Amino acid sequence: MFYLGFEYIGDTMRMFVVGTTPVVFLLALAPEAVAESAYLLRATIRSQTVQNKRADAENLSRISDKAMLERFRKAGLLVRVPNSGRHHYTKYITADYSYLRPWSKLFLEDISRQYHARFKKRLRVTSMVRTASLQRSLAKRNGNAAAATGARRSSHLTGATLDISKNGMSAAEIAWMRKKLHALRLQKHIYAIEEFSQPTFHIMVHKDYATARAAKPRTTARARPGG
Repeated sequence: MFYLGFEYIGDTMRMFVVGTTPVVFLLALAPEAVAESAYLLRATIRSQTVQNKRADAENLSRISDKAMLERFRKAGLLVRVPNSGRHHYTKYITADYSYLRPWSKLFLEDISRQYHARFKKRLRVTSMVRTASLQRSLAKRNGNAAAATGARRSSHLTGATLDISKNGMSAAEIAWMRKKLHALRLQKHIYAIEEFSQPTFHIMVHKDYATARAAKPRTTARARPGG
């Protein structure tokens, strides 16, 4: 697993890759350019640990196999996400893995609706819940995939995390998404990372997202109810 880190030396942003062998690149970027950059959602070597601590605090089980996934589905702890909706569609996700936690599905409905209203395009979702067995399979063919066990295992195992693809997004769309996710991350409703080895936004939605959303006053009569 590799992570991008950033620090400043004057007006120069020093970007480094944390992995088996550190690699350093020096990028001379103006501060205003950095503000629009992936620095907003940078990953750190602690990113996986942070997500797992949050999952533990919220008492989120990790899905070990398809039998467990099916039990969670029947209990309503995981809910189906349509492969094709008005504001989003999925790619590379089979029907048996098209599930999220209820609050994560609510987040997807909200962010995809806002994105569609702004850009008249649907969001592409490329990953949702994973089982530990699927995660181990991914790790065998993708060196960037997180572990299936331990303190740095993938938060996809909780069912609270989804990946939104950047493929096909314009620079303006990516900048809009960064700002939206960064604002929600500052409010501690999500933990979002922008990935580059895979062109995605990785988003773990916190359980309190639904209650925080419900507490906000409705601004229009057409606002969709939560569920």
